[in-house]
Amino acid sequence: MIQIDHDFQNEKKIIQVMANFTNIKPEIKRHNENVISLFENQLKNAIWQSHVRGKSLSHNEYYSLVKDFWKRYYIYEV
Repeated sequence: MIQIDHDFQNEKKIIQVMANFTNIKPEIKRHNENVISLFENQLKNAIWQSHVRGKSLSHNEYYSLVKDFWKRYYIYEV
């Protein structure tokens, strides 16, 4: 669990750096913020469900959420 929390913090740092780019259109920035929020909620839900099952969130489950997140997230249009 500690490793996953650490990994999640790393993901958030990457996102925060990317969010500071100035050439992002407002609608894309809004989309990205929504995706970040969705990712955080999905992660919290997955952790809660794993605790209900009496287990901790596996790395495979976590990276599945991360993979889904990066598919939905984009920074700007060329």
